[in-house]
Amino acid sequence: MRGLFLAVLPLLGATALASADKRATPTTLATSKTTTSPAQPTYQSCGGFRANPVECPDGQICIDDPYRGGCGMACDMPGICVEPVFCGGIAGIACKDGKKCVDDPRDDCDPENGGSDCGGICV
Repeated sequence: MRGLFLAVLPLLGATALASADKRATPTTLATSKTTTSPAQPTYQSCGGFRANPVECPDGQICIDDPYRGGCGMACDMPGICVEPVFCGGIAGIACKDGKKCVDDPRDDCDPENGGSDCGGICV
């Protein structure tokens, strides 16, 4: 009988489970937890393969957008303008405001290739 119940269960929904199965309690069924991720920062678009490439304002640099997949500006996708704020390095300096530390494209240090102490920039 229990096997038949389990086969029909998807058709009945969780309400039938709570009333038919004595082991189920409302606390085990109603424990859905929603999590929200921090808002992704927004940046001015720059570079890319365009008729009139956009340049960054003074004090900012154009880098690949780490929030998008793909090969970035190397494949003619636009980049983003960021103010280069140092992070990482041997001291492991963290970024503020929910930003993440990404490799600084202006140096030759490669964290993926033996440069575990490379500095980065906050994005």
